[in-house]
Amino acid sequence: MIESKFGSIISSLRKEMNLTQKDLADKLGISDKAVSRWETGKSYPTLEMIYQISKFFNVPFNDLMTARVSDNDENDIVAGIVKEFNKMSKKTTRILKVILIILLAFLLVVTGALIFSNTYNKFHVYKVHIENSDFNSIKGTYIDTNIKDTLNLGSVRIRNREIEEDDTVSADLFYLKDSKESILQSYTNLDNIYFSNYISYIKIDNLGDYIDNLYLRIKIINNNGEEKIYVGKLEFVEEFSNSKLYNNDEIYENDEYVPIDLTDEEIKNKLLENGFSTATPTMFSKTINEYKYLFFIESNQVELLYEDNILKYDYIYNLETNILDVSIKDKTNTEIEGYQYNYEQDKIIDCHVGKCNNYRNIMNLIKKNFLNLLTK
Repeated sequence: MIESKFGSIISSLRKEMNLTQKDLADKLGISDKAVSRWETGKSYPTLEMIYQISKFFNVPFNDLMTARVSDNDENDIVAGIVKEFNKMSKKTTRILKVILIILLAFLLVVTGALIFSNTYNKFHVYKVHIENSDFNSIKGTYIDTNIKDTLNLGSVRIRNREIEEDDTVSADLFYLKDSKESILQSYTNLDNIYFSNYISYIKIDNLGDYIDNLYLRIKIINNNGEEKIYVGKLEFVEEFSNSKLYNNDEIYENDEYVPIDLTDEEIKNKLLENGFSTATPTMFSKTINEYKYLFFIESNQVELLYEDNILKYDYIYNLETNILDVSIKDKTNTEIEGYQYNYEQDKIIDCHVGKCNNYRNIMNLIKKNFLNLLTK
C-alpha cells in the first residue's frame, strides 16, 4: 500500500517502465527491500540517491524533492521544529514565530541584495569583428561574466592564405595603450588556443578590462621557415547586458525553439526542395560548406558531422525529444567532449566529458540549415 507522495511517484515511474522492485534496485545498485520501503513511505533515499533516481527516470530532481519534503517525516528538521513549538505555551510560540519570521525576512533581504550586487550588470554579450583587410571573415561573440570571459572569433580566415597542416601557428592577444604593447596571453603551437581555417576560440579572465584597445596577432611559419604576421584590432559592439529590466527578443532570435509539426512525407518534400539528396529510402543528406547533414526519417533525427585537422565533431538532434547529443573526439577517437542539451528547455541535462559549453553555436547551425526548412 502506498503511504507517501514520494513513494507513489517512485512506484508509478517504475511500473511505467515495466520494472519490478528488484529490477529497479539492480539498476540503482541497492536492495529491493530499500525500494519497497521507499514506496511504502517507511524510509526515504539520500539526496544523492534521489538525484540518481531523477537521472534514471529522466524526471526533474526538484519534482522528487518537492514530493519528498511534502511527506510527513518525523526526522525532518521542519517537522522537529513544529513539534517543539507545540510543546510550548501559545504566548511563547507566538513570540518565537515572530522572531523566526523576522530572521527569515532579514536573511532573504540580505541574500537577495548579495545576489543582486553580484549579478546585476555582470553579464554582457558583444558582437566582435577585426579591423584588418587581411582577415577575410570575422563574425565572433564575446561573453563577459563575473566568473569567466569567453571570446569566440567564429569563422576566421586569412585572406588569400590557406593554413597548411605543417604550418606552425601562434598568436598573441595584446593590449595597446600610449603606443605601448602589453601581451595578455600568448598562444604557441596551438596551446590554449584552437586556430584553423575555420574557428578561433580563446578563454581569458577579465578580458572586459581591455576591450577598448585589444589586438590579435597571428603568426604563421610554413615548413620552409617563411613567416607571415597578421595583426588586427578587435572591435566590440554590445548587444546585451543584464542592466536592462527586459529582454531584447532580437538578440536571442537564433536560439528560439522551432517546433516541427510535419508528416514524414511533408518533411521529405521539404528536404528535397531545399537541396537534400536521397542517400537511402529513409536517409537524406546535404553538405553545406564544411558541414555534412544527415536526416533519418525513421528515427526523426538530424546528424551534423564536421572534421578538421585536430578534432571530429558529431552532433545528433532528435526532433521528437528536442535533445542534442554531442560527441567531440580527437584523431585517436578519444572523446574529449560529450553531453546532452535540451533545446526546448534551453539547458544541459547531462555533461559526462569536457566543459559542455558550445551548444548554442551548434543549435544555431542546425536551426539555420535544417530546422528552419521544416516550418510550414
